Amino acid sequence: MSSASKVIVFLIVASLVPLVASADEEQRAEQQCKAEIKTAYGLQKFRNTWAERLGNHKFQVSGEARFDGQYHDFQCKVKQGKVKSYTYHGPHNKHGDHDDNDVGVAVGVGLLLAAVAVAASNDDTDNDQLPASKSVMEDDCHDELQYRVRDEHDRSAEVKMKQSRLNGRDLSGEAKVKFRYENPHHLSFTCHFDRKGQVIDSSYQLN
Repeated sequence: MSSASKVIVFLIVASLVPLVASADEEQRAEQQCKAEIKTAYGLQKFRNTWAERLGNHKFQVSGEARFDGQYHDFQCKVKQGKVKSYTYHGPHNKHGDHDDNDVGVAVGVGLLLAAVAVAASNDDTDNDQLPASKSVMEDDCHDELQYRVRDEHDRSAEVKMKQSRLNGRDLSGEAKVKFRYENPHHLSFTCHFDRKGQVIDSSYQLN
């Protein structure tokens, strides 16, 4: 094999490695989500499960789980190899730690006990339109900001949220940004969410 051919083969193999790693990460996210739904609600059979990449090491997993012969939708958000939130829209065999007062939809959020009913009890009266808690929205906003700052300034950027306030579907606040060779910077931000609780736009000012 000539040197040129070896270089071409090397480049092809190198280009395939990220694709394989990405596929493996998606499969792990799907398995972690199904395991969480299985543990929380006692469900055993799943179908049509797939993972959508939302950012760096972050996925939204969707699928259907069977209960009493019928399939019902479920979703998870998986970040850095951990299930951050999960929802299941259907009947199930609840564990003792689930609230029997849930109406129609069983909702779980990691260790944070987030649900639509909880969001409705927050101080912000518009939060009942959002299927996510403020803490989950902060996490998604953080990811959006860090992705943008790294893309638009420096890949070494690390964003740390300091405080935030929720006004309807807009999350605004202050954060600190650290770069590898610079002093920390102050960042003011706003993230805009849709009715599904997903970030649709963001803006920030870096000082």
